[in-house]
Amino acid sequence: MTVEYEAVAVGVVLIAAVMIWSKIRIWKRMRAIDTQLAKMQREIDILQMQESRRLMMALKANSKMEAPKIDPDNGPVEIDGDDVVRLVKTPPTTPAQ
Repeated sequence: MTVEYEAVAVGVVLIAAVMIWSKIRIWKRMRAIDTQLAKMQREIDILQMQESRRLMMALKANSKMEAPKIDPDNGPVEIDGDDVVRLVKTPPTTPAQ
């Protein structure tokens, strides 16, 4: 009977060793993947900063361009309820004589 107990004990030790080895392997893989993800995140952050700088420079360059001229025929608009009424420029009146 002691031989069976010894065989069971050896089997339990082997199973425990395999499980521990498997966990260590998984942890190493997870650390490697975590390292890769951190590296990719840093690259993404750098690319986002570069893109935001590029966008800011483009906006700054566009703001230096001349603004479109306002057509003097289009006067201010007065909104009264649902109706839109254009205020038309009236010619200056001459004083009554």
